[in-house]
Amino acid sequence: MNNNKDNEYRTSDLYFAAYLQVAGVPMLRPERNGNGKVSFVFDSTISNVDELKHAWLAQSGKVAALPYANAIKTLKSVCHMS
Repeated sequence: MNNNKDNEYRTSDLYFAAYLQVAGVPMLRPERNGNGKVSFVFDSTISNVDELKHAWLAQSGKVAALPYANAIKTLKSVCHMS
């Protein structure tokens, strides 16, 4: 999901969000909608998110395993906050 507003990239995919974080894309904020679903908002001016998304979908993106696992844990905790 991407609603490109003012150079922001939004995704509700927790694993892709973790990948973006580890790839160096700064997360601006999480956003919770009325149904409680969380979207992660990234600054797309720093990195080429479209290239990273292509690598993700092509299964050719490379990030370090431990930071990726830690990013998943952190983002899950954000999702479970009220």
